[in-house]
Amino acid sequence: MIGLIFTPICNSSLIKENKTQISERISNIKNHEINQGPEYWALIVGVGVYYNHHDMDRPSMLEAVDNLYSSLLDSTNWQADHIHTLKGSQATIFNLIRELIWLIRNEDSDDYSLVYITTHGGPLKRNGLPWDVPPKDEIDGDDEVLTLYYGFERFDHITDDMLNFFFKFLQSKGLCVIIDSCYSGGFNDPIKNYNLLKSNSQKIVYNNSIVKNFATIKYTQGMVEELAAQGRVVLMSCEEEELSYSSYFSDYITSGFDGWADLTGNLDGINSAEEAFEFAYPWVVLFTYGEQHPTIVDQYQGEFPVTYS
Repeated sequence: MIGLIFTPICNSSLIKENKTQISERISNIKNHEINQGPEYWALIVGVGVYYNHHDMDRPSMLEAVDNLYSSLLDSTNWQADHIHTLKGSQATIFNLIRELIWLIRNEDSDDYSLVYITTHGGPLKRNGLPWDVPPKDEIDGDDEVLTLYYGFERFDHITDDMLNFFFKFLQSKGLCVIIDSCYSGGFNDPIKNYNLLKSNSQKIVYNNSIVKNFATIKYTQGMVEELAAQGRVVLMSCEEEELSYSSYFSDYITSGFDGWADLTGNLDGINSAEEAFEFAYPWVVLFTYGEQHPTIVDQYQGEFPVTYS
């Protein structure tokens, strides 16, 4: 678990603009020619190093980005110019927003989109208290954030609200979101310093989709609730109050896309997001001695195809 440092001031006019203005900009630029047939688009983000806070660096995140990129390109349905990556010092809020707009401009209703992010994450705090960035829409009083390159020095984070805002512009027939975070990255994160609110663990159902092994406490719950929507499958590396050890989750998800998912699945020649999760889950639990339990919410009808064997 990490300690997040925030300031109330964001220097970018893009962040200060209201949602209506940004919506108009995105609508105006989404005028590309609609391609014939399904295409596959991916945005792969791994922070892994953090400005002025190298004690929080996690090199395995950068390796996970490279491995996932190679895995996708090994499948015939992916093209190099359809996959964008952000790594290390490139992974700032402004670059991430730019890349999300790139994805919105290029995908269309016949396509599949995949967004993968690995970094540190946690509930948003300001002066040690919960902070809900406008619009004020969080029942528990704070947004959930993923920390970007400058995030331990100033406001350089992506909130669950911001991610969902951009995702709503995607027209893809399906969106796969993979987040290896939730206090992610290592064996030494000081989990006891967070004083998270606790509640009873239970299974949660979102419109007939099941969140597996899901504890209804702040961070994971808030992130999944915000990102879950029809046509999406969301994979997260662990439950609330758990660490994501090393990059086990990313490694086994990628191994699933390399062919193990279908081999241990329905043998239809497609490595789906759901099959990759089912393949990764027991290995992550095994290698973390039962300390980490990945989470899925699936509102994509059928199985979300990622790679072909």
